[in-house]
Formats: sequence, C-alpha cells, structure tokens
Amino acid sequence: MMDSNNLYDEFGNYIGPEIEEDDDESDGEEEPDHPLPVVGKEDEDEDSDRRVAVRGLVSMEEEETTQPAAVVPHELKKYYPDHSEVYPEADTIVQEEDTQPITQPIIAPVSAADFDLLEKQLPATNFSFDFLASLMFQPECIRSVCLLGHLHCGKTTFVDMLVENTHRPTRQHQTRTSGRYTDSRRDEQQRALSIKASPMSLVLQSSKHKSYLFNIFDTPGHVNFNDECCAAMRLCDGAVLVIDALEGVMSNTERLLKHAVEEQLDIVVVINKLDRLILELRLPPGDAYHKIRHTLEEVRASLCLYTCLLHP
Repeated sequence: MMDSNNLYDEFGNYIGPEIEEDDDESDGEEEPDHPLPVVGKEDEDEDSDRRVAVRGLVSMEEEETTQPAAVVPHELKKYYPDHSEVYPEADTIVQEEDTQPITQPIIAPVSAADFDLLEKQLPATNFSFDFLASLMFQPECIRSVCLLGHLHCGKTTFVDMLVENTHRPTRQHQTRTSGRYTDSRRDEQQRALSIKASPMSLVLQSSKHKSYLFNIFDTPGHVNFNDECCAAMRLCDGAVLVIDALEGVMSNTERLLKHAVEEQLDIVVVINKLDRLILELRLPPGDAYHKIRHTLEEVRASLCLYTCLLHP
C-alpha cells in the first residue's frame, strides 16, 4: 500500500494508480425487498389531469405576464355601468318616427296670459279728452273718490250709470245691458264679481253745471279683497258708502266705514236697490220709509262710535 503522500503531487492532483470499478455494482436499480403497490388506470388519469392543470396555470400566468399592456382609446373606456345593468327591469323603446308634429316647436315660446278685456271702439262722449286733460292741471276741479260697500250692493252698476251719463245716447246703447266697465278682467266678467280696484276718470257736472274731473275707484266688496279697498282709500279724498236698502248695514260695511273714519275721509251714503223693498218685501211706502230711516240711523250710530274711538 502506497503512502498517501505519494498519491498526490504538490498541486493536489491525483497521480496514483488507476482505481478499478467493482463488478458487483449493477447498472440498474436494486429491486426493493417489498413489492410496490400497483398503480391503477384511474390514479394515472388523475395524476395526468393534475399535471395538465398545473402546467396550464403556469402557462396562463406566463401568458399574462408576457402579454404587453394594450392601449385602450378614451371613447372605448367604461367608467360607469350601463343602464341595462343598473335597471335590468326597464324596457327600451326605439321610435324611428317623430311623434311630435313639425308645426309644434321643440321649445315653445313663453306665452303671456292675457286677463284684461279691452274695448277697441270707444263710444262718443259728451266731453272731449283735451278738455279732460286740461282739468288735470287744475287741482281745485279734481275729485278723487272711492266706492265702498258690501258684496253685491251695486257699486259697479253705480259706476256704469255714471259712465252712461257721459255718453251720447244711441239705439244700441239703450238696448245694451250693464257693461260692467270697471270689471276689466275675464274672470270678473264671468263671475260677476270685482276682484281688483279699478280706477276711471270721468268729467261730471254739478247742479250749477260746473265741470269736475272725477277719479272714481270701484273697489271689490268681498271681505277677502279688503286690501284693494284700503289701497284705494289712501289715494282718495272722499268715500261713497253704497248700502243695499234690503240688507242694510252688513259686517263688511261696518269694517269699511271704520277704515274710512280712520283715514279721515269725507263720507257720502248712497242707498241703493230701493226697488227690492217693493218687489221682494212688498212693503207699503210708510214701512219702506221707516226701513230706510233705520238704515241711516244705523250708519250714523256706527259713524259716531268709530269717530269717538279713533279720533277722541
């Protein structure tokens, strides 16, 4: 047996004799003492499927990693869900024809509602409008009054009588019914009810045939429109209190009388609809006289009461 130092040179390379291989070593693997379990066909299929699945996942991951990022245009990007996804129960209707006629505009113009009635042909009057304009520069010849009273006591009809007095009588004018000139709104004409305080300027003569310019305000008699009466009183110098001869002094009449006293207006009382005492109540002349006197005393008592309370 050679010394171990002689088997290697100074550089550590092996320089000894050749090593002979053992013949006992077999090229194949030694058979195990215990036999291996026999693998069935089903187990082989499962193993092959598992290997294919693993191999497929690896290939898919490799494809995803190797595929470059695609450039999506801005108009093709989806930022929000479709309406069919949000409202799946909604029905989509496609109309190929336009249901709106061509004569109807898509955006209709703003239509202003016209509530007023205008009389295009003015009848001839007893005075000229130049004379009426000249009276406006003479304050001593101007009278501004407002007509006050309860609902349906005849204020508008009273103004119609004054208007007819300034017009020349004609055959058409004689057969015409009450024009309700101060009811210039359509709803006022349809309901026969004054809603707004309407002014009207007329030239009327006194008993001495002196002409005056009267600015007359026809006020509504309904209690819900008393604000129109209050606004008209602020512009007038006097008030005409119209009372129905049959109804007498009503609750709204006292309310308007109190406000007229508060504004310190000169008050003139007009007893209207005297024919109702005869046609409806069938009163003899003596009883009709006492009825009218009672109405005037009632007005006088209310006037004295409100004067003492408001202007002591």
